[in-house]
Amino acid sequence: MINNPVIRWVRRECRHAYHALHPESCRRSSAWLNQSGPEFMRLIGVRPGDTVLDFGCGPGFFCLPAARAVGAGGSVCAVDKDLRVLRKVRRLAAAHGLNNLHTAAGLAEAAARLAGRLCDFILFYDMLHFLDAPERRDLYARTRGMLTDRGRISAHLKHVIGAEPGQFFAGMTAADAAREIETAGFRLDQKIPTRIWHSYDAEESLVWNFIKQD
Repeated sequence: MINNPVIRWVRRECRHAYHALHPESCRRSSAWLNQSGPEFMRLIGVRPGDTVLDFGCGPGFFCLPAARAVGAGGSVCAVDKDLRVLRKVRRLAAAHGLNNLHTAAGLAEAAARLAGRLCDFILFYDMLHFLDAPERRDLYARTRGMLTDRGRISAHLKHVIGAEPGQFFAGMTAADAAREIETAGFRLDQKIPTRIWHSYDAEESLVWNFIKQD
């Protein structure tokens, strides 16, 4: 928590300056959070009443639309190790009246927040490339146990070969990453061409849905 009033002022002024200089970017992000994002969630299969976990949620460009898509009867848990990010997500959720959105700093805390509810969807969007292979295998194994019998992993396999390669995906194709998920007890169910939020705007890409196998 930053208590220095000068630092808080500088950060606030920087945010205001960005909004003034990039009004179109701010308009697009607002449209995504309130309209395009919930439509995207419905496209990938999220339904009212579902339980969704957004792993590596960042500033909330997927967990907030998911909370709109699942409605009051559903539940969303946003997971991120950055506590500042989680505070921002909670503020945005409160500002938009999304009382069905919870936050957690890890999977154990997420399970507690969900209070025994298993997930219909677990989102891995633009974050798997930050994990090395053993970390990814552990993540798939742990989250598999948090899914319903027909629960799904939905992944945006970005930063692979041919798509701004970087970090631990730099030498992998999207098909390589998909096979890795399948070997963890999932079957590729759909490849959905769509517009998905990435960095500062929505872009054309693929979303890969995997269904949990017995």
